[in-house]
Amino acid sequence: MPKYYVALVDLGNNQMRVPVKAALNPYNHRPAYCAGMPQFFGGTDDNDQPPAVVMEAELTQESRRTLELTSGSPHSLIHSGAMFFYYALEGQWVVTGTPWGPAANPSEQEMDRLVTVDLTRFNTGMDDQAIIDELVRQTGSNLQTNGGADFNQSATRPAFIALIRGYLAGTL
Repeated sequence: MPKYYVALVDLGNNQMRVPVKAALNPYNHRPAYCAGMPQFFGGTDDNDQPPAVVMEAELTQESRRTLELTSGSPHSLIHSGAMFFYYALEGQWVVTGTPWGPAANPSEQEMDRLVTVDLTRFNTGMDDQAIIDELVRQTGSNLQTNGGADFNQSATRPAFIALIRGYLAGTL
């Protein structure tokens, strides 16, 4: 089954909103894959739905109803096997006004927090690892953990690099 993921970018303010994975998987209470690391919002399409529908539902759940997609399909970024990464620009998503609070169900427990990443802290002279190091620094994450080891091997790492390089190149 395909998995669809979306990053929220605000070009006007040079920012992106990033969820950070919770330490524990809320479904089996074991350490989560990529625990404590920055993520895209998203998940598996279990019902053969359009990508935008899946991403909209996942964003609502994983942001604990604090963010939502509003208009148009997000833009395709990259794919890896059955994992498809997208981004939505500021005209395609909004902050709902609902405060981040306790999770109402397991799907809302997948992320520990939301972080606003300052995209002006990245520059074209950075290599891939420097980009990841800055992303990790801004999200309060740690590559020297099991979650960090997972992240370094995940499709999410090159997706963040592609997204940030697209921002730097002005191609988003």
